[in-house]
Amino acid sequence: MEIHGALVASPGMGHAVPILELGKRLLSHHGFDRVTVFLVTDDVPRSKSLIGKTLMEEEDPNFVIRFIQLDVSGQDLSGSLLTKLAEMMRMAIPQIRSAVMGLEPQPSVFVVDLLGTEALAVAKELEIMKKHVLVTTSAWFLALTVYMASLDKGTLFKHLSSNGALLIPGCTPVKFDRVQDPSGYVRELAESQRIGLEVVTADGVFVNTCHSLEPVTIRSFLDHKKLGLVMKGVPVYPVGPLVRPAEPDLKHEVLDWLDLQPKDSVVYVSFGSGGALTAEQTMELAYGLELSGFRFVWVVRPPAEDDPSASMFGKATNQTEPLDFLPEGFLDRTKDIGVVVKTWAPQEEILAHEATGGFVSHCGWNSVLESIVNGVPMIAWPLYSEQKMNAWLVSEELKIAARVDVGNGIVKKEEIVEVVKRVMDEEEGKEMRENVMELKKKTAEEAVKNLSTPQAAYFTQN
Repeated sequence: MEIHGALVASPGMGHAVPILELGKRLLSHHGFDRVTVFLVTDDVPRSKSLIGKTLMEEEDPNFVIRFIQLDVSGQDLSGSLLTKLAEMMRMAIPQIRSAVMGLEPQPSVFVVDLLGTEALAVAKELEIMKKHVLVTTSAWFLALTVYMASLDKGTLFKHLSSNGALLIPGCTPVKFDRVQDPSGYVRELAESQRIGLEVVTADGVFVNTCHSLEPVTIRSFLDHKKLGLVMKGVPVYPVGPLVRPAEPDLKHEVLDWLDLQPKDSVVYVSFGSGGALTAEQTMELAYGLELSGFRFVWVVRPPAEDDPSASMFGKATNQTEPLDFLPEGFLDRTKDIGVVVKTWAPQEEILAHEATGGFVSHCGWNSVLESIVNGVPMIAWPLYSEQKMNAWLVSEELKIAARVDVGNGIVKKEEIVEVVKRVMDEEEGKEMRENVMELKKKTAEEAVKNLSTPQAAYFTQN
């Protein structure tokens, strides 16, 4: 029997990359004969340019990537990033159904990421043998999602109002903002609870994490008196880290510049493919980097005043010239110690370079994993979604990051200087570097073990 897997990713590189890497792994290590990946997007050219050399079609004809183009003009995509992406995936359901129905041979395995769980009904409708969810972020976030779904709205609001946090069995509590008014969460909580209920209709859940990163949470999923009870018998498998490997021979001007810098001397600054700072914050960051005196590579994107995820949807201000928002004379004053890149840079290769000694990151889960597998300590600067959870994990639990205080609005240049020095030049930073190097070793060992699980037999058995 030919094993054909159909994989679906919701919009955004944080979802596309793990799905693509899982598809490659299924084909190369788990006996799959063919894998077709569907990437949902509202901008196919931009998605293709961001994915770049993760594409494998020319290397392997049995690995096929297709794009599902959404027309979001005139659509109400207001609210949080979660509600926007959930609505986009809801709009894509008819196209996903048609696309999967047209595949030959018919897929025997269907995988969708956490924001596309409504598509599990398509797999059931088409009588696909096995249907799965890939969680592209932490096991902790999966725990939050499924546990919230197990509570009724009144109980959930009571938890948030009384504690300002949700106590999850076997896990670290999750603190929420705006706890004085839980009703402000209604739409987002409704989507989260729906997703949590749909997750437990899958045959299995894969999480882009590993035991060395989240041992307590993973044990809770294995405990039938804790999160195992909430999952209703659906198995949870840590299969990470699913990250794109750096290309050793890639040519780029930033990499050429890094070749000339001392080991561990450069701070890399990037807020992901979707993150956007305000104009004022962009100025403060520029002054902070300059005053710190450390070498840096900074990926600058146009600012956005009211949406920190604006770059994901191309809604930031002045798309053509992000450098116009830097302080006057900044580029000239820092030309000997820094490189400023517009919009995009080869992140995996930069983090893999021996000159890179720190990473100012929004703490998207892909970026967290990429930093760990390359042994680079972080400066955690969360912007939206579950990034605050990720920032807490890397700073407070794993001890591989210093966290900036984003609770007071603008992070001032003085704090930026202080936190950069903590990571790059102080004893605390040395400890972070030792911790992340140990995690690098452990995750590499687990990645090798994960190549033997899940087995193809698991996907195809009745």
